[in-house]
Amino acid sequence: KKPNNFPSNTLSVMALNQPQPTKIPLLTTFGIAGASGISAWMFIHPADLIKVRLQLLGSAGGKTTAVSAFKEIYSKQGISGLYAGLSAAVTRQAVYTTFRLGLFDVIKDAIVPENKEATIWHRTVTSLSSGAMASFLTCPVEVCLVRMQADGRLPPAERRGYTNIFNALYRIANEEGVLTYWRGASPTVSRAMVVALTQLGTYDQVKSMLIPRFGDQSTTQVLSALTAAVVYSYSSLPFDTAKTRMQGQTKNGGVLKYTGLFQTLGCIVKEEGFRSLWKGFTPYFVRSGGHTVLMFFFKEFYTKLAKNHYNKKV
Repeated sequence: KKPNNFPSNTLSVMALNQPQPTKIPLLTTFGIAGASGISAWMFIHPADLIKVRLQLLGSAGGKTTAVSAFKEIYSKQGISGLYAGLSAAVTRQAVYTTFRLGLFDVIKDAIVPENKEATIWHRTVTSLSSGAMASFLTCPVEVCLVRMQADGRLPPAERRGYTNIFNALYRIANEEGVLTYWRGASPTVSRAMVVALTQLGTYDQVKSMLIPRFGDQSTTQVLSALTAAVVYSYSSLPFDTAKTRMQGQTKNGGVLKYTGLFQTLGCIVKEEGFRSLWKGFTPYFVRSGGHTVLMFFFKEFYTKLAKNHYNKKV
C-alpha cells in the first residue's frame, strides 16, 4: 500500500523536475556546423591540395605519388604552396559545411517524431537532402577552390593568378559568365549526396549503435567517425575526380573535354583505366578521414560548450 505521506502526483512532479535536453537556437546550430568544418580544415588543406594535383595530372602523372607531389610543391613554393587556395577552402567550409551539418540536424529534428529514435530511412532522407542543397549553393566556391589549387601546376603563362576567393569570383563571372560558377554541378551535387549519406548518415547510425555499449564519449565518436570516413572515401572519390576534372578544365579550341558526370567518368575509364577513378586515394583518405574525425570532434566540443552556455541561462 502506498504510504499516506507519498502524494499521488509525486512521480509527475519528479518527472517535470528532471533536467530537460538543452535546445540550441537555430543560428547557433548553423554556427557550430561552420566553425567545426573550418577548424578541422586548417589541419587538412595540404592533403586536399595534393589530392587535387594528382587528380588533374591524370594519365600524364605517370608514377607521381602523394609523397613526390608533396616534395615537389614544398621545394618550389614552400609552406605557402601547400596552403594555396586556402581562402576559397575556408569560404567553402563556411558555406558548405555550415549548410550541410546545420541542415542535417534541422531536417532530422523536423522529420523524426518526438521522443522517437531516428531510423535508417530518416537518416537517408536527411543526408541526401542536406548534401544536395548545401553543395548546389557552394558550387561557385568549389570552382574557385579547384582552380586556385591547380594554378601552381600550370606554366606561368597559363596561370590564372587569382589573388583570393573574391578576386576569383569576380573574374570568373566577368571573363566567362556567371553560369561558369555551376560548371561541374552534376558531379558536385552527386558527390555531396554520396558524402552526406555515407559520412553524416554512417556517423549518426554507428554512433547510435555504439552509445549503449560505450556511452556518448570520445571512443564512440572516434570509432563512428573512422567508420564513416572509410565508407564515404571509397564511395565518393570517383565523383570527386569527375568534379575536379570538370571544374579545373580550360577550353581547347573553344570546346570543353568534359561535359557531364557520366561522360567524364566514361572518358577517364576509357583513356586512363578504371583504377584512375580512385587516383589520389591516399591523400583523399588522409583528407577525408582526418577531416571527418576532426570535424565531428569539434562539432561535439562546440555543441557541449553551447549546451553549457544555454544551461546557465535557464
